Amino acid sequence: MSRLLIVLIIVSFSCSVLFAQGTKGRNGSSTTPQTTLAPSTTAPKAAKTSPAAPSSQANDRNTTPQVSQNRAATTTYGNATVKRPAQDRAVRPSDAQANRPATYAPPTSTTAAKGGTNGTKQKVSPLKSSERGKVNWMTLEQALEKSKTEKRKIFLDLYTDWCGWCKHMDSTTFVDATVAKYLNEHYYPVKFNAEQEQDIVFKDKTYKFKKNGSRGYHELAALWLNNRLSFPTVVFLDESQQLIQPVPGYQDAAKMEAIINYFGSDSHKKTPWESYEKNFSNKK
Repeated sequence: MSRLLIVLIIVSFSCSVLFAQGTKGRNGSSTTPQTTLAPSTTAPKAAKTSPAAPSSQANDRNTTPQVSQNRAATTTYGNATVKRPAQDRAVRPSDAQANRPATYAPPTSTTAAKGGTNGTKQKVSPLKSSERGKVNWMTLEQALEKSKTEKRKIFLDLYTDWCGWCKHMDSTTFVDATVAKYLNEHYYPVKFNAEQEQDIVFKDKTYKFKKNGSRGYHELAALWLNNRLSFPTVVFLDESQQLIQPVPGYQDAAKMEAIINYFGSDSHKKTPWESYEKNFSNKK
């Protein structure tokens, strides 16, 4: 009897232990997923949100440099294309502009529109033989050579073979006796073909013909005209062969007489053109 009781106690204890272990295992399996699921649910949220912000910032950063680079490239390119002509145009006439007083006004405002540019100027009838004069035209080389012994200003008539108004000035303005006499006495008058192909050395630099389409131009003409090639144009150089000013367009004899006197007497250094032209006309 006592042995049976001991066996029952042992069995009961064993069952209690097994039951307790089973309960513990069931409780552990229910809590373990809860512990592991918590990070797994938060981790994707972090993975979804954290890359989003950097990606938008990266896009913003990538966009900004592209815009600035484009602007910089455009600005650089724009400056480059503008500066080259600006240097060509500013440096070349600057020597002449440096000698001009603040009151200087070029006689181009009323003369540039005349002549071959728009053809609105009425042609002047050729002079009678008794009224005709003759300009002693020379080459640039001859004028430069003469300047070595006697300093004079140089008057350049820039023309082309196809310029009708250039030919008309030859038959009207430059055969005027008063104009021809003044040019011969106060200038070295030079005929200069702006499309000639001969190399010319001027002030220790060689200037050449530049092909441009079916035609071309001489670099020296472009220098004097500040790259604004229009014909006819007369150019005035001082006694040191520095550019005073180009005067574009057809000029009749009366206008040309006033212009060559204006520069020949150095009035351009002290008197505005409008005042000089008015006084010159009144004296006539």
